[in-house]
Amino acid sequence: MAYDRIDWHSGGDYPADLPEENGGIHIGMFLTWAFSHGMAGEGHLEESAEALKRLKQRELTGLEYLVEYCDGKFWDEDLDERGNAFATDYYDGQSAFAAQYGSYLNDYCEVFNRQAAEHGREYPTIYHVENTWANYDRLQPLLDKRYAQWEVWSEDPSHRKLDPKAQFLQACQQTGEQFLQAEGFKSNKAGTVWKKTAADKDTVFELSFHPESYNTRTDVRMTVNLRIASKQLKKWTAGQAGRGDDTVLFGSLRRPQKSSSAIVWQIAGSQLDSSLHEIGQMIGERVLPLFELFADRSRALEQLAACGAGFPGICDAESGPLAYLLCFGTGEQAQRFFAHYFSSRPSPWRRNIQQTYKRLQEGEAWDYSAYFRENDIKLAFKNGLVIP
Repeated sequence: MAYDRIDWHSGGDYPADLPEENGGIHIGMFLTWAFSHGMAGEGHLEESAEALKRLKQRELTGLEYLVEYCDGKFWDEDLDERGNAFATDYYDGQSAFAAQYGSYLNDYCEVFNRQAAEHGREYPTIYHVENTWANYDRLQPLLDKRYAQWEVWSEDPSHRKLDPKAQFLQACQQTGEQFLQAEGFKSNKAGTVWKKTAADKDTVFELSFHPESYNTRTDVRMTVNLRIASKQLKKWTAGQAGRGDDTVLFGSLRRPQKSSSAIVWQIAGSQLDSSLHEIGQMIGERVLPLFELFADRSRALEQLAACGAGFPGICDAESGPLAYLLCFGTGEQAQRFFAHYFSSRPSPWRRNIQQTYKRLQEGEAWDYSAYFRENDIKLAFKNGLVIP
């Protein structure tokens, strides 16, 4: 999620006498403050360490950093978890914290309007504030004060329960307790991943919950993913390709008519109960029957051979389960599955597969994948499967 961008300020009533970059002076000052308090995101720490050092030493202004290293945009990925927690409450003028203490942009305007008034002048617009370290030094004490207030405010039980991470974890735990615990699933400590091992002591069923990266206290969203894995499969793939992969099938809860994208549930506030009800219903209608199918390996193998890997509302037809069929099924089942997969691909993908086979037949060898899941095609060739 983008908190702010220079181009959001450049249209409409933006002063014609100012360069467009002035629309990012206030953003640059906030980033300077956040980075100086150790809140930089991993990407900046790994890729822009020297620039961060220059910013700290005041060889580079926050605006210059914003333009050169952030493309003029302030995203959630620019901050770490602590920085995002503060920014969602303070940078957003509609938040509960901002309503009580003030928002960043209002504070920014107040500081510089007051400073101008003390010198008998006024800024025509907030974009006329000069991009100087002296101005940053005027703003910094108020940001420090707001952060100290936020630390106390966010620890209050009545506010902590609104924390997006707390709301997400609550939804995970409630979903598991209501719909998975009775089915024999056990969770990790946080309640974000629930697992169950089949009677064969090899197949593992997993349901996991994932938060959206842009969650705020009033807008908390998550997706639900599922995975079927096999310990024996991991050993088999390690022998085949030199690296083990235990995944049999991976998918997510999706709308059947929009199977290419996962459903994103809103779980903030009053929408929690209705979202959990819908998630639970889909788990009962789609996930548990699928897990039951794969708990019977012979039935799962024949289902994949006859119908492919596509399961409505869960996942599209992909080549991923091919290794599972080669490992546990017959060559005839693997061939049927491969033929079904090949015929389901659009013509450009079929040409890719044919080209891979041609190169392999000519004795070529390469470690990289020229397209998504080309390694599955190599595996099919290695095990004698033919293109229909």
